[in-house]
Amino acid sequence: MKKGKKKDTILIMRLLAIETSCDDTGIAVLECNKNTQPKLLADFVSSQVKIHAPWGGVVPMLAEREHQRNLVPLLKQALVENKLLKNQKSKIKNQNNNSKLKIVKTILERELDLLKDVFVFLKKYEKPEIDAIAVTIGPGLEPALWVGVNLARALSYFWNLPIIPVNHIEGHLAAALAVSGQSRRIFNFQFSIFNKNIHLPAIALIVSGGHTQLILVKKFGQYKIVGETRDDAAGEAFDKVAKMLGLRYPGGPTIAKLASQWNDQFPMTNFQTNTKSKKSKSQTNHLITKSLSPFSFPRPMINSGDFDFSFSGLKTAVLYTLQKMTKAKIKQLTPAIAAEFQQAVIDVLTTKTLAAAKKYHARSILLGGGVAANEALRQELTQESTRAGLIFSAPPVNFCTDNAAMIALVAVYQHQTKSTKKSTWHNLKAQANLRIS
Repeated sequence: MKKGKKKDTILIMRLLAIETSCDDTGIAVLECNKNTQPKLLADFVSSQVKIHAPWGGVVPMLAEREHQRNLVPLLKQALVENKLLKNQKSKIKNQNNNSKLKIVKTILERELDLLKDVFVFLKKYEKPEIDAIAVTIGPGLEPALWVGVNLARALSYFWNLPIIPVNHIEGHLAAALAVSGQSRRIFNFQFSIFNKNIHLPAIALIVSGGHTQLILVKKFGQYKIVGETRDDAAGEAFDKVAKMLGLRYPGGPTIAKLASQWNDQFPMTNFQTNTKSKKSKSQTNHLITKSLSPFSFPRPMINSGDFDFSFSGLKTAVLYTLQKMTKAKIKQLTPAIAAEFQQAVIDVLTTKTLAAAKKYHARSILLGGGVAANEALRQELTQESTRAGLIFSAPPVNFCTDNAAMIALVAVYQHQTKSTKKSTWHNLKAQANLRIS
């Protein structure tokens, strides 16, 4: 941190962020001070899609291995791009570092591939001008999480830097709150830590391969989960249905592309339906979208009277439909199946989100997570939010999937509001089932 002689001198905080909750390895560097908006200096993500594709889903141990291989190269790239790395010069320093490397070896004793890269990196370079390290501690795949957590612990000890533990779901919330509309640039990207156009309270729909949750956002840092999936997450359902159809992984983008082709050929029509629960007096007027599809899949729990989700029944309905069809017929009608399946998911997500917004008197609706990149979902939530007189905000498509920049955002907010959760390299742990509320 740069300190000036005068009391009113601006203090600059430069933050390193690490994200390894699933199958995307992320490293980001973010700079901020009290008087200006945060600036994203580096944001690198290494995707493992090709590695997991043959398996039709993320394999935790493969994800762990790839994180070990990817982290140090990304770290070096992020620091070099911003001229933050200098070679070691002092022999005395090197001698002191050798004793510290013994502790680093203990920290990384289970990540041997990462340990080799970290040893080379720490021996070669001076401590960069970084003030703190933010890292995702959960929720996510435990083997994957530990790789990022242990790298943060090792760097924190060796460089004597504080660690800021971050909830992955809060990262997606931060992305939706801080960035909206235009696609971000890779470097020197400035944004508001809190988008002034968004009014709270808000209902946030966080939807990905591992999570489907509705979260009441009272203010940044104060949350309540009001609904979540009881079985499969929406993104997981996309992947499983894609696999049934013989489509490549990840299923979300593939199904979305086929659905778009079908809908371009047979435009959709809207009709209004009132969804009213027997258990609740609340009523939501929602435009259900129908395509000219020969299929009709269920909208599970759409009238359940709560804000929970279930996609296992929808997945089973697709399976039973396919079992009655020949391979040739499936191939011919795959776009139609994709369109109806996608619309069933969107109808449930949209209906539940609008109903939750009504019950909790929300002023805004936020969308985040990997499935938030789905253009049809974004369009429908935008339209329905406008109809309900609500503000809608979703990050740019390339900010929806997992990245370290959103983790840095949470850490910056915690720092600026003095709500940083204290942690040391001694006690930091991965928490695969971490909750946001």
